[in-house]
Amino acid sequence: MCVVAAKYFPEVGWVGVKNRDRNYKPTVHIKQSWRKNVERLYLWDEKTKYSEGVNEYGVAILSAATAVKTDEKEGDKSDQGSNRADFYSPDGRRIRSALFAKTPEEALAKLIEVEIPGNTLVFNRETCILLEGSFPVDPDTGVEGDYVYKHRVIKQDQTVVRTNHGIWLPKAGYQLDSEEEDHRKARISSDARMKRTRALIKQVEDPDEMMQCISCQKNKNKQLNPLRTSKTHGKRIMVTTGQLMICASEKTMHYRPIWSEIEFKYTKLDSVKSKTYFEVVSSRKLLTFKEWEK
Repeated sequence: MCVVAAKYFPEVGWVGVKNRDRNYKPTVHIKQSWRKNVERLYLWDEKTKYSEGVNEYGVAILSAATAVKTDEKEGDKSDQGSNRADFYSPDGRRIRSALFAKTPEEALAKLIEVEIPGNTLVFNRETCILLEGSFPVDPDTGVEGDYVYKHRVIKQDQTVVRTNHGIWLPKAGYQLDSEEEDHRKARISSDARMKRTRALIKQVEDPDEMMQCISCQKNKNKQLNPLRTSKTHGKRIMVTTGQLMICASEKTMHYRPIWSEIEFKYTKLDSVKSKTYFEVVSSRKLLTFKEWEK
């Protein structure tokens, strides 16, 4: 359950943002890796080992789930059995493997090869590609079919927003005709969050405002806002745990913790030898959103 969005700015190129929604309070680590002689900077969820981020070539990946039953239960899977530490999010592995790529096109090919489901943004300074992937479920048997996908290059004069249902693959993600009431409600939320973010991102004039455009909490129904909060927390409630922003041309990743813990070694991440850079963003900036929203 997430929101991903991207916009092109002539002075810096494509900038992507994400609200990451979870039904548990995560501890996220910000890691740099130098495997295969490629520097990758990415978020690492301690519980599930999910990741997304940017590499030294300025290739960035952000994704929103549409394999919703799997996504909602991923935290539970990491708690099961005696080998809890052995659980690795399949999508996290897929994204980390694609972050070795030198171009968005190469990363896209890798993500298709490893069959990533969901709404995934792959971008660098000049190119942004949206990939929708899914394993269609047979309505009669409930069995997943073969991987299907569609992708498209987003024009620089356009913005792109996705939540937790498919547009080009309409049967992906939450459905209004689901037999499960929770999933019908989740689709209403997915539609509302996408619609609101689409309207707000058009107002953005500066890359620094990108996180603000996904920080709306205007709707009294907290589950219908791009940034979701709750007075209570539990396994059935998805809330925004943090926000990510990636500026591909600067090879920077920014994280704002909302309902999460964050661990990182700042001097190591942003050393003079680094080709990628990290910034933690204060949650106090959320207080200024009402003044910013037009």
